[in-house]
Amino acid sequence: MLLHSKIYTLLLFVVFSSSCAYYNTFYNAEQYFEEAEKLRLEKDGEMIPISAMDKYGKTIEKSKKVIEDFPESKYVNEALLLMGKARYYRSDYDLAIDNLKVIMNDGSDKIKEEAKYWQALCKWKKGSVSASIDELNTLLNNSKSKRIKAKCYLSLAEIANESKGVDLSLDYLQKAAKLTTNRNERGVIYGKLSKMAFDKQEYTLAKDGYNNVIAFSLSKDKIEDAHLQILKILRIENNYRSAEKKIKSMLLDDKFNRISGELELELVQLYKAQGDFEDIESRLETIVNDYQRTTVSAEAYYQLGRIHTSDQWDLSKAKEYFDMVSKESSRSIYSPMAKNYSRAIDLYQIAVKDIEQHSKMDISENIAVSDSLIDSTKTSIPKEVRPDRAVPELYYQLADLEAFTFDRYQESILFLKRIINDFPESKFKSKSMFALVFVYEALDDSISSAEIKSNLLKNFPESEYTSYLTGGSGISDTKGQRKILKEAESEMLHDKQKAINILKSSIQIDSEDEYALSAAFAIGYYYDQEAVIDSAFKYYTWIKDNHPNSDQSIHATQRLNSISLALSSVEPDTIESISGE
Repeated sequence: MLLHSKIYTLLLFVVFSSSCAYYNTFYNAEQYFEEAEKLRLEKDGEMIPISAMDKYGKTIEKSKKVIEDFPESKYVNEALLLMGKARYYRSDYDLAIDNLKVIMNDGSDKIKEEAKYWQALCKWKKGSVSASIDELNTLLNNSKSKRIKAKCYLSLAEIANESKGVDLSLDYLQKAAKLTTNRNERGVIYGKLSKMAFDKQEYTLAKDGYNNVIAFSLSKDKIEDAHLQILKILRIENNYRSAEKKIKSMLLDDKFNRISGELELELVQLYKAQGDFEDIESRLETIVNDYQRTTVSAEAYYQLGRIHTSDQWDLSKAKEYFDMVSKESSRSIYSPMAKNYSRAIDLYQIAVKDIEQHSKMDISENIAVSDSLIDSTKTSIPKEVRPDRAVPELYYQLADLEAFTFDRYQESILFLKRIINDFPESKFKSKSMFALVFVYEALDDSISSAEIKSNLLKNFPESEYTSYLTGGSGISDTKGQRKILKEAESEMLHDKQKAINILKSSIQIDSEDEYALSAAFAIGYYYDQEAVIDSAFKYYTWIKDNHPNSDQSIHATQRLNSISLALSSVEPDTIESISGE
């Protein structure tokens, strides 16, 4: 009897131990997946972080162990589902489908329904969009699960957005949000909805969405960003009083200490939007003192620089401020633009000095010639060194910088007309007329633009500039590049992601251009800051390969070394060429 009891106890122990073993393994797989999901959701709408990819890999590893070591356990189908989902996020769609097919043959109705959903997503990612939509709609019609319906609506929203069906996507997102019971997932959905509505300039919907992000999101970063976006919307809607009240209230609340600098900068933009420039400079000076060596102070220095290239026109002071941007934060997204302005100021000041030198030389030469008529022994002219570039070229550079860098179009017109009228034989005459066409267009003076264009076509029919205007060959479109950068600059204050998308177009125009380099650096930095590591890697690599001798390449190389260590911990994803984006 005692022997039987011992045997029974031993058997119970073995069974219990075995049960514990496969349960613990499956539990670990679930834990890794949940941790990966949390990291992914925090960056939802962006590239999946490397840390999440690593945890998806560990999910697969533990799930495999359940299936291989405990094939008779009740957790096999759930482990297969976990593997399928993890592989989906790692872009291993064929392997994911293989896992999900097994479930379809042997799983419960509930798990089969979920497997069908993930199969549909894999088909979408593999390019079978229509089949995916059909399967998702079938699930919507047949499923009684709110969770499955919400997931289907969310995926249909993504597919619709991918095909530029923004209105349909917004509709799906609203339906998904209403059905979703998980608080954090609802916050993520409202984040997608608000961003899309903001881009579509449907600000009421966007504002409601951001308020829901604040209500439901578990991410402190997302909540803070939602508050900042609401402030931007209030500014865009000219609701200055509400915006100012909200900012000042948040500045007094300790829970917003982490974004107090961003709030101060938003207050500056608010005053600027109202045309209240009196205190802006002093506010920015306060910001650079209160938030030293941060991206906040870097942006404040950038704004100070822009004030002195527009309102006050003090280039020496502006250059001091622009040079401080990188010193405050070398990785500031404003650093590339600040360097462009600083370089432009150097070029402008050199051109001014060279023109002054030309003027001195002309005076000296006139005096020498006049004296020689009186005293024949005075035959030499002072041997000062004349600048390498002639006056028309220098005038053109000043005009170019005035118009296309500093937005001082009237000043640019004066320089261009001086070239056209005072130097009619100069090769810069046709070039100046060409530039003048674009300057008048920028001023919405279509009559003057058409007149100059007609004269250019008439007097310089064989010119490369004429060819460009008539759709022929081409000349380097640096003005277009600078226009793109300035457009991105203006968007940076409202929507950084939109600004990044604008910058990407600059790289596609001319990869060798210095403006493309600035754009790539800004994009790489943005993704680096957002922890979208593979995208940051992609742009830093492009800088290193295409502009190896640039200042930006030094920083890019440093970050690449660090990123490579992170990438080595998981299977590397395919790094696509950025020129094809």
